[in-house]
Amino acid sequence: MKIMYDISVKLLSPFVTIHAARQDAHTDALAQAIQQAAEPLTVIGRNHKRRRAIPIYAINRCYHEGKTVYCELVDDSERYQLTQPIYQLAEILPPNLFLRVSQSEIIRIAFIKDFSLTKAGMYQVNLRDGSTTFASRRYTQKLRKDVLK
Repeated sequence: MKIMYDISVKLLSPFVTIHAARQDAHTDALAQAIQQAAEPLTVIGRNHKRRRAIPIYAINRCYHEGKTVYCELVDDSERYQLTQPIYQLAEILPPNLFLRVSQSEIIRIAFIKDFSLTKAGMYQVNLRDGSTTFASRRYTQKLRKDVLK
């Protein structure tokens, strides 16, 4: 891919143009990545009565514990309580960056170290911080299709 700049003082705001022979899945993914980088989505997290706008690129995992949804961040050892339920987060978080492994957990793909198959036939998801979780049977087929090709 070739990147070129066209600097002009007449332009009021920057814009991006994609030049290609045809529009396909690659150019659509590129446009989506540029859009996400230019306007990062955020979720609101709460920790000790402190509210914070958390950009989605800073999230490692979101999970349901009890009746509360929490998220763990890339750069922070604390966890934040989220206001949105998991099903809304699954719609917001980009599917090329995040993987839903169960009804109650969504994990950043880059945060997953590896998978191991248990004797019961479930996938154990080993994370980069040393913790583990399990993929539910309901999401095993999607996991095989999307990640374990």
